[in-house]
Amino acid sequence: MLNSNLNHEGADTLITTHFRQGQLPWQVEKAISIAPEGEMRDMLLLSLLTNYAYALPAMRMYHGFPHHVYGPELMTMVLAPAASGKGIMNYAKQLLQGIEKEHGEFIFLPANTSAAALMSYLQMLKGRGIMMATEIDTLSKALGSTTGGFSDVLRCMFEHETISKLRKNQEELIEIPDPHFAVLLSGTYNQLKPLIKSRENGLMSRFACYVVKQTQDFDDRVWLDAEEDAVPQEVTLYEQLGHELSQRYAWMCKAKHSCYFYLTDAQRKTITRMFRAMYETQRHAFGNEFDSILKRMPVIMKRIGMILTGLRMDITQPLPERMVCSDDDFETMLLIGHKLLLHAAMMFQMLPENKEATPGEIGHTLIQKQFFEMLPADFTKQDAVKQAEVLGISVDTMKRWLTKYTQSNDIQRVEQGKYRKIGA
Repeated sequence: MLNSNLNHEGADTLITTHFRQGQLPWQVEKAISIAPEGEMRDMLLLSLLTNYAYALPAMRMYHGFPHHVYGPELMTMVLAPAASGKGIMNYAKQLLQGIEKEHGEFIFLPANTSAAALMSYLQMLKGRGIMMATEIDTLSKALGSTTGGFSDVLRCMFEHETISKLRKNQEELIEIPDPHFAVLLSGTYNQLKPLIKSRENGLMSRFACYVVKQTQDFDDRVWLDAEEDAVPQEVTLYEQLGHELSQRYAWMCKAKHSCYFYLTDAQRKTITRMFRAMYETQRHAFGNEFDSILKRMPVIMKRIGMILTGLRMDITQPLPERMVCSDDDFETMLLIGHKLLLHAAMMFQMLPENKEATPGEIGHTLIQKQFFEMLPADFTKQDAVKQAEVLGISVDTMKRWLTKYTQSNDIQRVEQGKYRKIGA
């Protein structure tokens, strides 16, 4: 049983150093072998898992009550100092080049895009793809764009909820049903706050988070000459692994049914005990704001188990309709999940607390949140004026708040004087 205490002080937050030989699927063991042991190998592992999901389109699982169907797609974010080896994550992209070349597919979408462009891409790709950004602030700028950010789109992606957007200046509604889209981000500590401004931001709980230590030992590999480097061998290895993954992808695409991932009764009881203990402990340590992270981590963990299971299946046989998680893969997903919670706690503590402020202050204050919650799902400007009067807020302040919520994609302007709350 893993320790339920998420206090990271003095805690071992490394992942890959704890795996036994042969514990991981052979493809994963080979792929991470190119990275030195420690944080760089951890970053590569998480990047690989995020990208592997694209090649497993038939994998599904039930989670929660009422039962919700999830695919294997992950949203992953790595925070690290400059020049700390984040470039190792780009190897994960190379892994999918086989699918791009052999199947002629467009997989990777840039993060520096508008909401409208993203919706067009998603519509063209039938809701599938991967967004990669090596600098988090690229996505932050897109999310905060006055021309329409897509924070709400990312939140819907995690749950595979239908994404709906009205084309600007057009009376055309674009809908992406059941989107299966992965996100892989990396950046520095200073780039976190513009993306996730407070601990209550629901976007953070949807990410598998990893934080690299500020202080690192000197790495003499930075002085290697090109001819001494082993990059050609690494490229060859990833070409071979990419070809195998492309074959696995083709095998799943040909299947006329999904393969559902299940835990055993004993595994379900273990993960329930683990999170019950963590939930009770962390409510006192971090408050209710950490709840959403704890509650969504089982989904992330089970997605990791689903990916590992999908990589183990025999592609010379017909795709089974169900697969039960092996003990090795369950042990792996528990270990990764526990470490991710440690890292989430570190990232959580980097974010500012939400503090009560006076009416009229610009920011998601308590009075602002109360105003937002009082608004109906669909409302007019006059409705907003009435709610402002109830709270003693001036019309000018109310207008600024409406603008702010529209820019942050919490509210959508449907037409002149008419609005809709996103996700309502």
